[in-house]
This record gives sequence, C-alpha cells and structure tokens, in this order.
Amino acid sequence: MPDNSPSANAKQPLGKPKIPVAFWLLLTISLSLVMGTVLLSNHMKHLKTVGHYFGFDLFPSDVRPPPPKALPRPAPPATFKLPLHIIEPPLAQTGSTFLRTWRISGPAMCAALRDAGIETSDWAAASFNADTFECFFEKGGKREKDQLPNSIFVIVRGDAVGAINNMRVKIINPETDQNGQLDPGILRIFETMLRQPQWLDFHETLSAIKDLRDIKEDGFGASITFAREVLNPGRYNFTLSLDATSGPQKRTRRYFSDRTWLPSPDPTAEAGMEPAPAENTQHPH
Repeated sequence: MPDNSPSANAKQPLGKPKIPVAFWLLLTISLSLVMGTVLLSNHMKHLKTVGHYFGFDLFPSDVRPPPPKALPRPAPPATFKLPLHIIEPPLAQTGSTFLRTWRISGPAMCAALRDAGIETSDWAAASFNADTFECFFEKGGKREKDQLPNSIFVIVRGDAVGAINNMRVKIINPETDQNGQLDPGILRIFETMLRQPQWLDFHETLSAIKDLRDIKEDGFGASITFAREVLNPGRYNFTLSLDATSGPQKRTRRYFSDRTWLPSPDPTAEAGMEPAPAENTQHPH
C-alpha cells in the first residue's frame, strides 16, 4: 500500500515549474510582429535606418533620368498688313500697256542708210526749227513726155539727243521690174528702215511695199503706213512713227521718260553686233 501520509509527502523535494514551448513560440511571434510593425511603419523609415547603420542599402533609390527640357515655344507667325490698293481691282484710268521705243538713234539710222547706198546728209538741226534734227536724201529724175519724173525723198527726223520722231519716204513714178515689183535699189531703203529698229512683228509690210500695195500696221505704239495717193496714182508715201495715242500708252511713255531713267546701253552691243555710230538715249522696253 502506498504511503499517503503527510510525513511521506513532506519528504519529497519540489521541482521548478516548466514553461511550455508554445509560450515561447507565441512570444517570439509577438515580438516579431511588434518589431516588424515598428520597422515597417512610417514608410519603412526605421528599417532603412537600421539597414544604413549596418551598411546595407536595402532599398536602392531608382536612378531617374532628368526630365526632358521643355521645347522652346514657337514664335508666333509674322503678320503683314497689305495696303488696300494692292488687293483692290485695278482702275482702267490708271493702267498702262506695252509700248514700243526706238532701238536705234537718229544718227545711227542715217549711217545705216548710207551703208545701204542711200547717201543721206549728216544728222543736223533743221533749217526751219533748231529743236528738230534730221537727215535726208533726195533724188529727182527728168520728166519724160506725160509721165511724172522719177524721184525719191527720204527723211529721218528727231531731236538734239538723237531720239527719232518719225521716218518718211516719198517715191514718185518708181521703177519696177517686169512683174510690177519695186526696183531693188529703192526697196533697199524700206528694208533698212524696217530692219534697224529690230521690230520683228511687222511681217507683211515689206512684201506689200515690194508689190506697191497699200498697207497699214500698228502695234504697241508703232505705226507703219505705205499708201498710194488717191489723186496721184504714181505717188507713194511711207511713214514709220511712234505715237502714244491711247491713255495707257501715254502713261507708259511718261513713266519711262528720259527725265526719270538713265540712258540705256546700245542694244546692238548687248547682242554682240557691231555698235552703231551713235547711241540711243531712250530707255528700251
């Protein structure tokens, strides 16, 4: 029988109380949670401090490229204000037009006629007017029976600076060949007068003169006329002139007046031709 007496119990020594393992486990977990909460709180500021203290860079900062530079603002588009007269429709009373001018001087034309065998006089002041300059050629034949005498009169008129005003030819009872065409010696006068100004748009004039047909051509202020006299069938008159008749032509001539522009160079020199004896002082257009 066991001895359950108090004396028996008093003799046995008392042992230390034992702490369960679960307690330690719960304590460890609790401390870990507390430390984790402390370290992770405030955006992990304490954790970063601890890592920095022990020399660990637990959260390296991201290397961000510098922000792109702002592009310069484009300059505002330039603005222009056009004068009102530029966009308004042109007025008929202010318009101008193409206008022909002489491309040869009076002295040069007289020299060209002499080179062609027409012995004109020198360019000099006219006897009736000191402001008018001219050169001329005149040749008359003898009267035969009832026929008019053969005669040729050529005159080139202009001013003191050599600008031509007009050229005229009068032929009476001219010689012709068997086909009724004008004698080549006389035709050479008209060939020279039409060639020297370098106006190439009068195509029919020379052919009509060769056949002794009436003709009149106009273009850009130039007027060419060859006609038989009504009351004297054996007489023919030729006129070559520049006449600014319309309003636009007059405005163009005033604008390009010699008082405004410097004298132009000799156009024959620009084309590589032999220069004329005298230069034209008008502005070519």
